[in-house]
Amino acid sequence: MSLVILIIVLAVIEYLVFSFQVGMARGKYGVKAPAITGNPVFERYFRVQQNTLEQLVAFVPAILAFSWSAENIGWPGYYIAAGLGTVWLIGRFIYALSYVKDPASRGLGFGMTFGPTFFMLAGSLVCILMSLV
Repeated sequence: MSLVILIIVLAVIEYLVFSFQVGMARGKYGVKAPAITGNPVFERYFRVQQNTLEQLVAFVPAILAFSWSAENIGWPGYYIAAGLGTVWLIGRFIYALSYVKDPASRGLGFGMTFGPTFFMLAGSLVCILMSLV
């Protein structure tokens, strides 16, 4: 379980880094709070932060549910979840870099984020149903 907790901690740190980047972009591009529009590059940093927050809402319960439910039926759930969580972290990094550069190029990073979350949620359902029979 320690690996899963480590991945969650790293995901929150990654989110905090994106939040810090928004603050830096605010100053660099002259977008004063509470405004969230005004400069296209600032808006990209802001969208990366907001989208990451939106993804975290699904990712954290997904990784916890999958790691526990997979272990419950005898699968190496902690390791699988940690591996998928690592893909998620790398995907968020790729998403951030590509979205700030060109929002149309965000597909790979988004897929590397959405895919693991979806897989872990679906896997949780499968594992829970398997544990009932």
